[in-house]
Formats: sequence, C-alpha cells, structure tokens
Amino acid sequence: MYGDEEKQQLMDDLAEMETFKVDVGDEGKILQEDLRKFFIEGEGGRKDLIFRLELYFYAFKLFCRRSVRIERNQFIIYLNDSLLDYHLINLVKNDLTDFELEIEAVSENNEVLINLNFTINF
Repeated sequence: MYGDEEKQQLMDDLAEMETFKVDVGDEGKILQEDLRKFFIEGEGGRKDLIFRLELYFYAFKLFCRRSVRIERNQFIIYLNDSLLDYHLINLVKNDLTDFELEIEAVSENNEVLINLNFTINF
C-alpha cells in the first residue's frame, strides 16, 4: 500500500509523463542522414557523431552509462536504466526510420541494464 506522499509523487510523475513532449526539431532526421553518410560513404567524423548521438538521446531523458559505440553498420546506446518508456523509444524510432532497433537486456555489476542496438542495412 502506498502512503499519501508516495501517492502524490506517483500522481505528479504521471502528470509529467502525460505532458512530456520532446522537441528536437529536425535533429533526428539530420542525424540519421549524417549517420547514413558515415556508414555508407565513409563521410563525417566518428567523434562528432558519438557526441551528437549522446546529446540526442539525452534530450529524450535516455541517459548513457558509457560512450556510444559506432562500428561497421551499427551504433549502440548503453542506457543507464533497466526500464524503457515505450513512448520515448517510439519517438526515437520515428526519427531514425532507416535503422532497425534491437533492444538488449544485459547484466552488468549485478544489475540488468538496457542497450539499444541500431543497425542500418545497405
């Protein structure tokens, strides 16, 4: 059973989730195009893309526990959480439509955490 304080906190959290909107403008589509150029044509800088990916996911309150990894035809986001908000993931998927998303649960330091693996096929 929840106490009055816990109930109020849950109601506040629910109200925040219902009104939560992320406005990254066109950054997701621009980032996707730059990632495509990097993977397909070898254009662009890896460090710049890693920085932009981390900022992009930070805007969705999806925090990384370690640096994004880019290799071959994929990039991996190492989330610092064991729970995913479907609404947020759906917003990301709407921006990164050229990528397939695989959600992976991993055990790290006796915790279950989530990795997001994005792959582009060309």
